[in-house]
Amino acid sequence: MPPERLLEELLAVARAVGLEVRSLALRGGSSSAGGLCTIKGQAVVILNSHRSAIDRTTALADALAGRKLDTVSMPPHVRGFIEARVRTRSRLLLPQKRPGPGLAACGTRRKPEEGSG
Repeated sequence: MPPERLLEELLAVARAVGLEVRSLALRGGSSSAGGLCTIKGQAVVILNSHRSAIDRTTALADALAGRKLDTVSMPPHVRGFIEARVRTRSRLLLPQKRPGPGLAACGTRRKPEEGSG
């Protein structure tokens, strides 16, 4: 499916959940494709119109990934794309469940002291 078509499908999902999406020509050194923000207490997705359809599609899917979409009707490939973004984002945002490198991996065991006992 062409990225432009997928973007249209994602925009329809955003409308269905009441999420406002604005496409703006972001200027300056911004290389961002956009993302979710809050404007006057309202959740809004800003998409950079200077970026490719693939980048804007990914930014919109990331914004939708945190929303409850169980009741929204959408094609399976659109739901699959959003779910893939949930998995990708969760690897970046959630802490590891195992100890990391350094002291955290060493544990709390102490060597027995000589001469005690």
